[in-house]
Amino acid sequence: MLNSEYRKSMVQKREREGNMPVGNIRYESSKRYLLEKIRAGDTEYFQKTKDNFCISEEEVQQLLENCLRDAIIIEKDTGIGFELVCREWDFVYNQKAGLSEDRIYSGDIQSILKNDKKEAKQIWSYVFSEIMNNAIEHSKSQMIYCHVKKDYLYTEISITDDGIGIFENIKSVLSGMLKQHVDNQDALIELYKGKFTTNKESHSGEGIFFSSKLMDEFAVWSDNAVFHTGYYKEDKLVQSHLIAYYTKLKRIGTMVVMKLSNQTNRTMKEVFDMFAPIDEGFSRTVIPVKDTCLCGEPVARSHARRVLFRLEEFKHIDFDFAGVEFMGQGFADEVFRVFQNKYPDIELRAINANESVLGMIKHVRFNMTATQ
Repeated sequence: MLNSEYRKSMVQKREREGNMPVGNIRYESSKRYLLEKIRAGDTEYFQKTKDNFCISEEEVQQLLENCLRDAIIIEKDTGIGFELVCREWDFVYNQKAGLSEDRIYSGDIQSILKNDKKEAKQIWSYVFSEIMNNAIEHSKSQMIYCHVKKDYLYTEISITDDGIGIFENIKSVLSGMLKQHVDNQDALIELYKGKFTTNKESHSGEGIFFSSKLMDEFAVWSDNAVFHTGYYKEDKLVQSHLIAYYTKLKRIGTMVVMKLSNQTNRTMKEVFDMFAPIDEGFSRTVIPVKDTCLCGEPVARSHARRVLFRLEEFKHIDFDFAGVEFMGQGFADEVFRVFQNKYPDIELRAINANESVLGMIKHVRFNMTATQ
């Protein structure tokens, strides 16, 4: 807690000298850093802010005072001493009412985002509309629920329905395509690839893929399985939203949770250009190999074949090996020799790969060259 006498002296000092200019970049950077640490529950937030920005204890105290005054944080009797002020909203929609995602966004969500940066508002307009449309048109639900959490740094929005469940929906279509039994892991892999849709006549299969790339964090929860992109563990993002719904819903078909910085510099154009250049269309994808593994590491040839299913639809494929310690010869051979031989014009890249993984790729590619 802040010392009350010190607080009084700081107020008097501000009255004499005025507040720090809000537009000052260094001030805003140190303020956001401080708030990020408090939001994350980092007990060393004070010292880390002081050290990282080479500012005095008095300046860190002033940052805290300003945030208290502006109702960005409140004092809390915890190990941190503070927490960010968070506002929450709940909306409930009945499918019988004839729902449209654009009216829901403009009527309920747009005003909540009015103080966000332009880039954030543009991203939310696209992503919210895509995910709400999925719930309206694909979930076969009766009710749709929307929960919004907003603090100074981030906005989180979850959209939940009581329908069939996204993975069940994908599995029913995918099993017909493959003519075999499929499970939740197979459905997850298709979401990571992109271009998968259960209704080709009306949808391109791009919505979830691009939405997940535009958000800071993005998670789809259904049937106890999670599709997740972002920097943190999916349970941290999903847990609080699940708790909010468990007491209200008899069942959850699908829950999508999205998180974005209110001051993001990300733009719609840069994300779409990354995966869908204007002269190629949606031609690039990234496969997070670790997330596709049931057994911990990519080993089996059959696993590789499931990952490779439909990838001939792309021109450039990055296999992201972050977190992968070892790759089996069967998996590597199927991807980097068999598939590459069959589709020589497709560019395959291994990114974030360790020496072991790169060595195995080199090994199977040497065999490919030797047999030609």
